[in-house]
Amino acid sequence: MARRPFPWKALLLAGGGALTAALIGGYLYAMREVVHAYYASTYAPEPLTGKDLGEPPAAHRLTDVPWLSETVALGPSISLRMLAAQQGRPAPRPAIDFFMGSTWGAIGIPGKTGFFPGQDPEPGLERAAPLLGFTRRYLTTDDREAFLRAVRTQLARGRAVRVAVDRASLLGERGFLAHSVVLVGYDAQGFEYYEPVCDDPKRCVPGEKPAGERGLTVGLERFLMAVEAQALAYHYPWTYQLLVLEPSAAPPPSPAALLEANGRALIGTAGAGPSTGAQAVRDVARAIERHGDSVVTPELLAGVRTAAVVRRDDAQALAALFPERSELATTAESLDAAAAAYARAARALEAKDLVTAVQALRDAALADLQAGTSLLPRPDAG
Repeated sequence: MARRPFPWKALLLAGGGALTAALIGGYLYAMREVVHAYYASTYAPEPLTGKDLGEPPAAHRLTDVPWLSETVALGPSISLRMLAAQQGRPAPRPAIDFFMGSTWGAIGIPGKTGFFPGQDPEPGLERAAPLLGFTRRYLTTDDREAFLRAVRTQLARGRAVRVAVDRASLLGERGFLAHSVVLVGYDAQGFEYYEPVCDDPKRCVPGEKPAGERGLTVGLERFLMAVEAQALAYHYPWTYQLLVLEPSAAPPPSPAALLEANGRALIGTAGAGPSTGAQAVRDVARAIERHGDSVVTPELLAGVRTAAVVRRDDAQALAALFPERSELATTAESLDAAAAAYARAARALEAKDLVTAVQALRDAALADLQAGTSLLPRPDAG
């Protein structure tokens, strides 16, 4: 019987495949570690402990939380507004957006051409809490039953609870949309919640409803699915999270630090990773110029429309929070110019006038850049 030749080629192919798989696996592992490190350093998570797990009654409902909602997609800051108002610290949403930095700058939408006019809201919630007189507690766990018990415990103790969810799963729809809701009650079947973004009149009408208003309800399994989907989409190191506010006397960040942080967010960055701020907006304009209508997605149009609203709000927040700072009038003018440019871009995109849309987005990016630069400390100051 003739000897079969040694299968060098097969081994090389197999070895190459194994090496490729190992490299991909190593890359994914490294990226996961980077993402987890980001969450650990910026989200300030607190693992659930015994003090957070009481013996809540079978059902409980809060009647001292005002239901505040808008049509603009700013669930986290509107949710924070409700939590603060429950404890006697009402504040307008543009001011909370300023404290959080959540509508200052821009971040790209992963896997799509588009942007959201703001930053990651989660660390912003921690930054804003001291300015409203609170400590933010972001509690995490992988234990489903512990999570449910903790949420019920907080509600039974009189604290409204904010939870980040996938809105699509919450409503039984397809797709994914990161969102926030405020829980105000529970029973054996599920939870009662206040929706901060009432953009569908069939579900709720936007506005300010008095404390104790009957909210929306969600069954237990659907609620859990929505929380789990949020964790899966964002690769959280935990499965479940909830946020509550506790009164605090800690000193708030200085106004100068907030102004500079928001200014740098407007300016943004461009480098090896995704671009942010004004650079992200310029990148979108360039993509439309190169690829035409194929990149004009609903997500892109939603981001441009939202930017037109929040840039004007940002200008109003500066005037309301710093009335004695006359030099900020120039910044407010730039923010108003950005708002007008984003509005032009939205109208042009709706009309499929891409030439006008591209120029309007570039105008908006320039106005954002000018506003951000004006908020930075001058080298010759002081």
